[in-house]
Amino acid sequence: MTEIVKGKKEKHMQGFFGFLAFLAFVLFIVAMIKPNSKVIFWTQKKTRGMGCLYLVATIIFGIIAGAAGGSAANTVKTASSSSAQSQAASSDVSKAESSAAPASSAAPATKPYSATLKAGYYEIGTDIPTGTYDFKIVSGSGNVIDTGDDVNLMMGNDSSYQKSYKNAELTDGNTLILMQCSIKVTSKAANTSLKKRDNSSAKAITLSSGKYVAGKDFQPGYYDITLVSGSGNVICKDNELNAMMGSDASMYVKEYKNVQFKSDYTLDLEGPKVKLTPSK
Repeated sequence: MTEIVKGKKEKHMQGFFGFLAFLAFVLFIVAMIKPNSKVIFWTQKKTRGMGCLYLVATIIFGIIAGAAGGSAANTVKTASSSSAQSQAASSDVSKAESSAAPASSAAPATKPYSATLKAGYYEIGTDIPTGTYDFKIVSGSGNVIDTGDDVNLMMGNDSSYQKSYKNAELTDGNTLILMQCSIKVTSKAANTSLKKRDNSSAKAITLSSGKYVAGKDFQPGYYDITLVSGSGNVICKDNELNAMMGSDASMYVKEYKNVQFKSDYTLDLEGPKVKLTPSK
């Protein structure tokens, strides 16, 4: 800004000395001409001396005006260059800040999470959030398996079973399987983002004791299996389902969650009557 003001002052000086040079030149012409007859008095001493003086003044003022003009141009050019560099630097900083902004917002949101899970299959990232969990037995007894983390626990209230488990890493894409037991899972910082399951093909149906094929006897999809009556085994070798369902809580469970039946999977009901309801 100071350089621009300085340039303006030098430009004003250029104009001032230019005007003086022009005035001196005019006086030089006048000195050379006789006012009445308009004849040049170059040969007369009086007028010739004054004319020479005005001519010298014209040259001097012209040189000063030219020097001032060049200095002003350089000053303005320098100021313009500095301004352009400042704007470019400011633009680069803005771009850098803009490109860096998404990185801070990319971190997934986490919060405490707790839920009681019944016997069944729980896909991590879909049915429950990813995170580090503590397990605690609620009811029943059986295996607790994380398919991708080599965790295979025997949990129950009996002294021969584990009642709790600490710091289980449940990773997106793995499946937590609860066989014949219900547990409470707790995380201090679970990823709250859950994927939505496409289960539009599944249709509710009630099946009595017998053997049924998905895609033929019922629609493929994810189902919650709920006891209607009776007791016995509920088996599907294709998805490793091996449940004992009945009303006696000491031996059986009444519900299995999120059981996937792909086309041609066979469901074998050995005794109980159950209802298949599409999992949410």
